[in-house]
Amino acid sequence: MIEPGDLLIAPPTMPDPRFAGTVLLLSSHNRSGSVAFALNRETDYVVNDILDEVGLEANLPFPLYSGGPVKTSGVWLLHDPDWYTENTMMVSDAWSITSSLSMFHHFADGDMPRQFRFVHGMSSWGPQQLDMEMKGDFPWASESSWLSLKGCDTEWVYDQPLEALWETATEQSGRQAVSEWL
Repeated sequence: MIEPGDLLIAPPTMPDPRFAGTVLLLSSHNRSGSVAFALNRETDYVVNDILDEVGLEANLPFPLYSGGPVKTSGVWLLHDPDWYTENTMMVSDAWSITSSLSMFHHFADGDMPRQFRFVHGMSSWGPQQLDMEMKGDFPWASESSWLSLKGCDTEWVYDQPLEALWETATEQSGRQAVSEWL
């Protein structure tokens, strides 16, 4: 059973090009649906490129990642749980998410988490859709169902080279699945 804080990993046979080779952080999974953010889709933009839109003059040259194809105008900060603002949501013991104008002000003042990623956009599923995709229930096929990795903390994710995150997470997911069967 998947839960917030788990990683969703696109299988090698993922037919949707928007998700091929993608690792996502599951931030919400309940009766209403599911939400996740891609961790390894770096864009050609940095946070500085969007600061005019929020009316802030600062130097924030941090990469901006594509979190998914939904709500692409929204910006979220995925980070370790040791840092928070008034709009921080705890995802798990290892992950938090913040989305507010104040997060940019905190960063401009030098107040930032140890480990973080700025993402724009998210991935979302309707009620039970993600569970059905993972099981390969019709109309989805089992060979293209999501892999999962439980218990990954921010440090493990950020220690992986970006270009190797998908492969490493896929390998870890396989090891975890085998150890659960033994």
